[in-house]
Amino acid sequence: MVLSGRWLVFALIVLALWFAFLCRTCWRILTQPAPGRKLKVRDHLTRVGIVSSTMAVGSLLVLHLSWISAEVSQHFGVLAIKVLAQFLFWPTVAGFIFTALGSGRMRFWGVGTALITGLWWFSLSTVAAISMGAPLARHPTKFLVPKGYVGWIEVKYGEPNSPALQMNERTFICQIPDGGLLSTSSPLEEGWAKDEYFYYSKDGSLHALNETGWGAGGMIWGATDEWQQPQSGSKLKQIAAYVYIGTEEQNHRAVSINEIRPFDESKNDKVGH
Repeated sequence: MVLSGRWLVFALIVLALWFAFLCRTCWRILTQPAPGRKLKVRDHLTRVGIVSSTMAVGSLLVLHLSWISAEVSQHFGVLAIKVLAQFLFWPTVAGFIFTALGSGRMRFWGVGTALITGLWWFSLSTVAAISMGAPLARHPTKFLVPKGYVGWIEVKYGEPNSPALQMNERTFICQIPDGGLLSTSSPLEEGWAKDEYFYYSKDGSLHALNETGWGAGGMIWGATDEWQQPQSGSKLKQIAAYVYIGTEEQNHRAVSINEIRPFDESKNDKVGH
């Protein structure tokens, strides 16, 4: 899950203040040791734990900063998120262990920070998703489907001889032709965004198609992405996105009869309306 809007602003403010406080705490304990007594081993453990917890909060802050815009998030990329995950996970673990074994009042700040950071991370479902690069924000896509179309639609990305997708107000526009198949040279961005689906008429009018769960009257089903492994030495990735347009009953019927998608290279066939 990726935060956005007011929740993202609130999270950034909280994390920034929290990080600033921990940095100040680290500075104090590292430059101003307690007067009148010699530091013990447990005191050093507390120091290491506080520093580790500060690193974890800083990493969590950077993760949230990557969600400010799709451009920033896509610039980070999957590899950067994987590296960031390591700087978030291991310092959280280290901060908890070292401060729990430490001494003094400061250790409670480290333990509490490690626990809250861990829970925050889990609440965003990043434990599993971070390793796959899912916590990336991407540009949303508006799918325009011919009015009355029922069946699978397919968008083939990374086709060198096809036109690039148009963008309107930072949203990609996928205008699906009558056959249900659209090819584009644009790459498919990785990450999360809220896509929209519409029926369009020849006069330019749009009718929104609802995307709901089972039994709620939705018209969007089975949205999946298909990755084709690139050949050795090739940087291009051929990707196809599939979505079924129709009622829930029509979708069940299509699945039950194993209805093919708009374009099948082995059959060179298209889905009917």
